[in-house]
Amino acid sequence: MLGEYRVQLKSICHIALICILGLAAGCTVSLPLPTPTATPIPPTDTPAAPTATPTETPTPLPPTPTPQPADLLLSAMTLEEKVGQLFMVYSTGPTVDADLQAAIVEDHVGGVILFAPNVESPAQVAELINAAQAAATTSGAGVPLLVAVDQEGGLIARLWEEGFTQFPAPMAVGATANPDDARLVAAAMARELHALGFNMNLAPVLDVNSNPLNPVIGTRAFGGTAEQVIEMGLPVIETYRQYGIIATAKHFPGHGDTDVDSHHGLPVVSHDLDRLWAVELAPFQAAIDAGVDVIMTAHVAFPAVDPSGTPATLSPAVLDGLLRQQMGFEGIIATDSLGMDALSAVYGPEEAAARAFQAGADLLMFGKDPGHTPAEVRAAYARVLAMVRGGTISMERLDASVRRILLLKQRYGLLDWQPVDPMAAEFECGAPENSRAALDVALDGLTLVMNDNTLPLSPDQSVMLIVPQRAEGLADVLAAQFPHLDVVVLGLDPTLGQVAATVARSVAADVVVAATWDAHWHPGQVNLIKALAARPLVVVALNSPYDLTAFQAEGATPSAYLCAYSDATPSIEAVAQVLAGEAEAGGHLPVALGETYPIGYRWEAP
Repeated sequence: MLGEYRVQLKSICHIALICILGLAAGCTVSLPLPTPTATPIPPTDTPAAPTATPTETPTPLPPTPTPQPADLLLSAMTLEEKVGQLFMVYSTGPTVDADLQAAIVEDHVGGVILFAPNVESPAQVAELINAAQAAATTSGAGVPLLVAVDQEGGLIARLWEEGFTQFPAPMAVGATANPDDARLVAAAMARELHALGFNMNLAPVLDVNSNPLNPVIGTRAFGGTAEQVIEMGLPVIETYRQYGIIATAKHFPGHGDTDVDSHHGLPVVSHDLDRLWAVELAPFQAAIDAGVDVIMTAHVAFPAVDPSGTPATLSPAVLDGLLRQQMGFEGIIATDSLGMDALSAVYGPEEAAARAFQAGADLLMFGKDPGHTPAEVRAAYARVLAMVRGGTISMERLDASVRRILLLKQRYGLLDWQPVDPMAAEFECGAPENSRAALDVALDGLTLVMNDNTLPLSPDQSVMLIVPQRAEGLADVLAAQFPHLDVVVLGLDPTLGQVAATVARSVAADVVVAATWDAHWHPGQVNLIKALAARPLVVVALNSPYDLTAFQAEGATPSAYLCAYSDATPSIEAVAQVLAGEAEAGGHLPVALGETYPIGYRWEAP
């Protein structure tokens, strides 16, 4: 009998949902008005009772509020379906495999996150998302999925294969100092995501990269001050919303001033509350005031907020006390991946999921973290489900989070899911206007820090190009401009023997162009630049702009220094154009490189 009642209740709620969606679309519903009851006329021989003349018009009763579609869905869902909505999971391949199918159909998960192993081509990604959504909408409560990706641009971009547009890093966008450039990149990125079937991007990063030794944020940040991050981050959030993509501001309360990567350990930010409000929290408060829908937590300890040292993701003081109560955030609190070592090394994924939810998180996210499997996600689901059944987690607490999630899906029109066209996705991804936007912003952000009359180079010059293995595409682009090009490909940490051989080979070149990648963490690169510094030498920093400080600490100053902030295709093309004198580098430093080169600096010809 209970099962039959549940089916009947769901049917009634789904019918009501259709009616409500029809009303929202402009349909009208006519209801029969009640028939007024006639007042009997008294006999003529009986004096009529005096009739009071009303002196006031009765105040009409307020209309009965129409239930939200999200509320109707919530009322019809089983406990298992509600708990499933809390989870966003990953899969391991380019199709809906058995693990993902089980997570969707049996555990009723609320969302899926795609990573590089899930990506082969635009059409394939669209088909994968269509298949996942079809599984969700034809099982359980029939609630469509949140489908998310980390598509920040630059270093963190899951859609990197041929057929997709590559975008410059956020720090390159910040170096333009132009919010219109932030909008331009965000619009191109959002068009591709929407065409593929994504409805959520795990971006933008609102961390302030104030620590040059930060191993995990770096060029993922727009800049080194809260003002820069706000100026660039808010237009990105607004643009995503305009294209139907849910923005995710991360990593709250701020991962910018850390020297530990939370993928591998627990960072601690020891600043006092005044500093946190002025720097780390300021971009998130601005995003909240602008209506951001989702904020992702950081696995970072903030003793000034929670003296226990509990990571923010698991801290009621941070999530409920700070984010909800003090900062007034009413949207979705999403965790960073619960399989990262900052948590899993101490708590394990199951315990981390339970603690995060109890602390105030709504979406429990699991990424493709090394050493972890989808089976752990299913165990975490079972753990939270058991805690609700046992009363450790109340139904009121569960319903509050599930309602937020369903309202988010309703707000973005996701409850009425329609499949995307894989061929249309092929057409949109890599479209010329998207590639042009990426290149224009890369040129606007490319930053020339020093130039001792070495740039631009001449096609007649003999040029030796030294590139790390991951950036060999620069050689292909430069070969078209410089017929006398000698290319040397080295690892990120060349040996002393390789350095000596490269220096000997450089004697035949008129000028050396050395591309570096995070040289401040790779002493072999510092040795190479130091050995070449006596020659005409152009250094192109393909990721961290801080490489220059590592060279100068060893007494090595290149003839010219150019910051690209990423090795994405548009950044490489921008570098080639500037080296050849076909374009100018338009950027200003978004972070300080010591006292000599402050934020906003750029080299100007004398």
